[in-house]
Amino acid sequence: ADVARTLAGRTGRGPVRAAVVARDRTELVAALTELAAGRPDPRVTTGERDRVGRGAVWVFSGYGSQWPGMGRRLLAEEPAFAAAVEKLDPQLAPECGLSLYDHLASGEGLDRLEVTQPVLFGLQLALAELWRSCGAEPAAVIGHSMGEVAAAVCAGALDVTDGARVIAVRARLLSGLRGGAMAVVDLDDTELDALARDFPEVHVAVHSSPRQKVVTGEEAAVAGLVRRLEEQGRAARAMRVVGAGHSPQVDGLLPELLDALSGIRARPPRVPVYSTVLDDPRGDCVFDAAHWAASLRRPVRLDRALASAAADGRTAFVEISPHPVLAGAVADTVPGALTLATLRRDADGSEAFAGQLGALYAAGQRLPVPPGRVIDLPLPRWRHVRHWWTDGRAAHTAPPPEEPPAVVPEPTSVLARLTHHTASVTGHSPARITPDTAWADLGLDSLMAVRVRTAVEREFGVDLPLRELFAAVTVEDAAARIARALPRDDTPVRPLRGTGSRPPLFLVHAAGGPVGVYRTLTERLGDDQPVYGLERIEEARTVPEKARRYADAVNAVHPDGPCLLGGWSFGGFVAQETARQLTAAGREVRLVVLIDSVRPLPRPGVSRADRIRAHFEGFARHVGDAYGVRLELPYDDLVAEGDDAARIDAVLRALREAADVPPAALEHQRASYLDMGIGESHRPGGYDGPVLLYRATEPAPHTVRDPAYERDDPALGWDEVCPRLEVVPVSGHHLSLLDPPHVDEIATHLSRTLAEPSP
Repeated sequence: ADVARTLAGRTGRGPVRAAVVARDRTELVAALTELAAGRPDPRVTTGERDRVGRGAVWVFSGYGSQWPGMGRRLLAEEPAFAAAVEKLDPQLAPECGLSLYDHLASGEGLDRLEVTQPVLFGLQLALAELWRSCGAEPAAVIGHSMGEVAAAVCAGALDVTDGARVIAVRARLLSGLRGGAMAVVDLDDTELDALARDFPEVHVAVHSSPRQKVVTGEEAAVAGLVRRLEEQGRAARAMRVVGAGHSPQVDGLLPELLDALSGIRARPPRVPVYSTVLDDPRGDCVFDAAHWAASLRRPVRLDRALASAAADGRTAFVEISPHPVLAGAVADTVPGALTLATLRRDADGSEAFAGQLGALYAAGQRLPVPPGRVIDLPLPRWRHVRHWWTDGRAAHTAPPPEEPPAVVPEPTSVLARLTHHTASVTGHSPARITPDTAWADLGLDSLMAVRVRTAVEREFGVDLPLRELFAAVTVEDAAARIARALPRDDTPVRPLRGTGSRPPLFLVHAAGGPVGVYRTLTERLGDDQPVYGLERIEEARTVPEKARRYADAVNAVHPDGPCLLGGWSFGGFVAQETARQLTAAGREVRLVVLIDSVRPLPRPGVSRADRIRAHFEGFARHVGDAYGVRLELPYDDLVAEGDDAARIDAVLRALREAADVPPAALEHQRASYLDMGIGESHRPGGYDGPVLLYRATEPAPHTVRDPAYERDDPALGWDEVCPRLEVVPVSGHHLSLLDPPHVDEIATHLSRTLAEPSP
C-alpha cells in the first residue's frame, strides 16, 4: 500500500502507465521485476496513451449475463461490494419479494425470470458502487433493455425503490408469457427490408450493432430464419426465453404495467443518459410509466446509443454486468474504442476486479491517490543521452552500434495473420503489435477474443478453445497455440484439449459436421480432461471401416492406458463400433458416451425407394420455405440411382441452379446425406462395456422429418445391443444439446461420472 501511495502521488507522470495486481509482497516484487525488465507478465497491465479521454461510459447489460454463483466471491472478498449488497437488500425486498444477499450467496433461483431480473438489477447497482468506491465515476450511462433501469438509478434519475418496482413488475409480467422465441443473428442493417419481406412474423428486438441483431417472434418463424442463416454459413443462435420481449407479444401486458408504475416519479439525471428507448438517444428521458412501457415494447437501439456516445467523443466503455455480453456490439459500433468488463464467469473475484480497475487506470482513468504513507523509493533514472547541438568540431565519437533489424513475420505465417486479425478487432496499429507484446496489454475481453478466434478459425480451419487465447502470455505465444491446433494431413485426430491427467475422451464427428461442435463441451469438462475430435474421413464408406481408421488413430495418439469414446448423433454409432474393435484388440475403453444417437426404427411396408422419395420431397419443401424457390427434382431418377454420392450430387446441382446457396452449405448437405446413409445401413453389434446415453426430452425442429427417427422409447434402441446402458434424460432437443444450458447439464453429469473410480 505504501509503495502504491508513493508512486501514485508523484508528479510529472507521463502518458505511459502501468498497473500491477498482486496478492502479497512476493507477487508484487515478482511482477515489478518483470515490469522493470520489460518482460510481459499476466499481473501487469500497461498503457501508452490516454484511451479514456472524456471519461468512461458505463454500459448496463440486459438479461442474459447472469450465471449461478455470480457475485459470491465478491461478497466474501470485497467489503465495499458486500456493504452495497447489504444496503440494497432491504430496499429491494419489499418490491421484489426476495433477498438479494441470499440469492447471490446461494446462486439459487436464477432459472426463474421473476428472480433473475431483480437479482441482476441489484447486482449491477452493487457493482456500480464497487467501481465508485475505488474512485471511478461514469461520464455517461447506457442501459440495454432491463439494464436501462439500473442505468437510471446509477445516473440519479430514479431512487432504488422505484427502480426495484419497475424491475419487479416488468419481470413478473414477462414471466407469465409463453410461446415465442428469440435468436442472436448476424444481420446487416441493409438486410432489414429483406427480413421484413421474407419473414414478416419475425421482428428485430435489439439492434446490437450495424451487423448484429436479436430477433423475436413465433418459434417456427424464428427457427426458419436461423436455419437460413446457418445454411449460408452465418452466425445464428437461438436463445432460451419464456416469451418474446420487445415484440407484439407484450402488447397485452402494457396496460397492467402502466397502471402498476403510475406512481413512479423521476428526477433529472445527474449523469448524461444515452437511452436505448428513444429515437434520439440524447433526448430528455422522464423515466415515467410510459417510458418503461416503451422500453418493454420497442426495439432496443443499443447501436444508436453507442454511436451517439462516440459522436460526443466518448472512447471508453465499461460493461457493468457479471459477465460481458456487449463488448462485441461496442467494438462493432465504435471501432477502436476501449471496452472493459467488470466480472467474468471465469474471473469473478477481488483479484479479477482489481485487474479491470488497473486496466482502466493504465488506459488513462484518473483515480484518487490510494491510502498509505509516502516512503523513500528510488527516483526515475536519467538515461544521460546527449540532445544539445554541436557543429561537429568536437572529438569524434563512435556511432552507436546498429540494432539488428526487427524480425518481420512472413505475411502468410500464423503470427502475421494473428497480428492482422487482432489489429482489426482491437483498433491497434499492426506496428504496435509485436511478437513480444503482452496479450493482456491489447485490451481484449472475452467477446473481442471470440472475434479474433472466429477470424483465425475461418482462415486456418482450426477449432481453438477460447481459453487457449486467454492463457497466452504474448502474441507469439498465442500464435504458437494456434499453430499446434492446425490440422495434420496424416491423422483425423484434432486436439480440442491436449492436456490433462485423466484418460482421454475421443469424440467422433456428427453427420457431415466438424468436431468443433464439441468445443463448448470440452471447455465445460475442465482443464484436467483431455479431449480429441475424430474428423470425417470421406473415403471410409461404412461404419466398420470408419471405426477401423479411428481405432488406428486412437492407438497412434494414445497407445497405452484406458480411453473414452463418444459422439453426438451419427458420431455415437461410429464411437460404439470403434469401442467394439478396440476392446476386441485388448484395449480398455472405460466408457462410451452417446449424445442423443437414435437408432432408426424398422418400417415394415415402407421400401427404400419410398424413403428416398419422401426424404427429397421434404427437402424440396424446405428449400421452398427457406429460399422462396421451387426445387424441381427428378424423383424417379433419384430412386433408380444406386450410388448415394451420385444421387445427392444430382440434387445439389439442381439446388445450385435454383438458388444462391453458399458452397459451404452445399458441401455440408452432401456430407450429411452420405453419413446418414452410412449410419442407416449399419446394424450395431453387441457391446458389453459401459455405455452412457444422454437422451433429449423434447422433439427436435428438424428441417426434414423422418418417422424412422421419431422414437419414444427411453433407450432409443441401444438397450438391444448394450446391456450395461445407462440413460440420462437431458432437457432440450436433439439440435440444442451441445449448446448452453443443456451442454452444462451433460458436462456436469459426465464430469461426475468420470471422477468416479473405475470398477
